[in-house]
Amino acid sequence: MHWTDQERLFYETNGYLVFENVLSPPQREFLRNLVAEAEERWRREPELGGERDPHFEQIAGILEYHPGFLDLVLHPQIFPRICDAIGPDVQLLDHACYITRPGGEVKGSAWHTDVGRRIGGVYHPRSTIMVRVLWTVTDVTLESGPTLVLPGSHRYPPDFTIPAVAWPEEMPGAQRIVVPAGSAYFFNGNLWHAPSNNVGDTTRRVVLFNYGHRWMRMWQGHEPSAWLQEQATTPMRKQLLGLWRSYYGKDADLEVASGGWLG
Repeated sequence: MHWTDQERLFYETNGYLVFENVLSPPQREFLRNLVAEAEERWRREPELGGERDPHFEQIAGILEYHPGFLDLVLHPQIFPRICDAIGPDVQLLDHACYITRPGGEVKGSAWHTDVGRRIGGVYHPRSTIMVRVLWTVTDVTLESGPTLVLPGSHRYPPDFTIPAVAWPEEMPGAQRIVVPAGSAYFFNGNLWHAPSNNVGDTTRRVVLFNYGHRWMRMWQGHEPSAWLQEQATTPMRKQLLGLWRSYYGKDADLEVASGGWLG
């Protein structure tokens, strides 16, 4: 185990963990520049995948834009804790950059769980099908549209109904994840969560990595290109990109990024 007893108990009880200021100031600046370069290319090449709604934009397949993003997937503080949460057969399912500009309107119906009723045949309150990690590129304030979570809701039974609210922020018991740039937070894929409204004057940018199991199919549109496959130079990197055996045989040994921009 790589997480502390306190972290483990908090995660099992609440379904999420927050790690503030994981990246050093130079690392925060490096990530900010990586995202800026990726965003500039994405806007210049409209055929690249994602969502282009002015209120919510998503650069799909962010790993395809620079090798540094794959290093972040293996961050030495966060990735071992992901493996504690989901197991050694970890694999990426999707990866993206979310851009939330001020002025958008998010309704209360935005509350959801990423597995729940989508994956049948699994009793989700006792299972960990996926763990979603978000890295903050910008400061996330109360006004800039922080992620909302409903602590403990990853243990709700499949037929549990949460209250209907007009706006996400009105959900009883909801917690806002407010953190500075260079922080990371992750949550169980069965946790009820929602985006909140960006009522501030700054654009929120976060990088998402969604970890599942190697027996799961990577989400359509996130399969690694030939270029990205070339970056998978170790067994764990191959496993993360779906280039490992799916069922039988040994899981790849734990690996974390070393050297480079995270060194």
